[in-house]
Amino acid sequence: MRQLYSKHWLIGAIASGLLGTLATPVQAQDIFDNRAIQFPEDTIVEFEFLQSHGSYQAALGVRNETTGEERILFQEAKPYDAFGTNQSVETSRGQNDLGTRSDFVGTVEGGTVPNRFSEFQFKANNRYVFFLESVSPTGQTRRSILSTQNFARFNGSLAGGRSGNITGTRVSWEDGGQVEVGSDDDFDDFVIEAGGFLIDLNCPS
Repeated sequence: MRQLYSKHWLIGAIASGLLGTLATPVQAQDIFDNRAIQFPEDTIVEFEFLQSHGSYQAALGVRNETTGEERILFQEAKPYDAFGTNQSVETSRGQNDLGTRSDFVGTVEGGTVPNRFSEFQFKANNRYVFFLESVSPTGQTRRSILSTQNFARFNGSLAGGRSGNITGTRVSWEDGGQVEVGSDDDFDDFVIEAGGFLIDLNCPS
């Protein structure tokens, strides 16, 4: 049995060609948070890039802690939408600017990230983490952080459908460029959503 956590029920059903039944919510033994990402069965999760903020050029990926393998899910083609255009950029240090054009915004429409969707197959009982790598426009400063270091916030449920303005699980990153203190809310440096709907697929092993 292989599960597909899809961003869109219809798209996932057509793409698979092996539609089963809409399953129950995420099982208790599934882990998808800051501790780790781990599933008891081979599981495909579809991801959607929402927006990034900040002047660094970033790449977000998945690392298999069991095997050491890494895979990039989203790679910025440039640091932010207005990069190289001489357009002025409004900055707002320490604020969550998701959904705005402030603070060096990066979007699919603006050409910062070429692909809106990406998917990844998690192998059964392997332990994974997310990583975010970023480099300054000059190339002199590089950062690499993990979701297990509390630089990522997870909000929602992989099989929870749409709740408010979140579909599935939203993962919001602080890239480590500023030490977060008190109630500072700057987790908008790289924002994705995962899943939303769970489809059971009867696949050969």
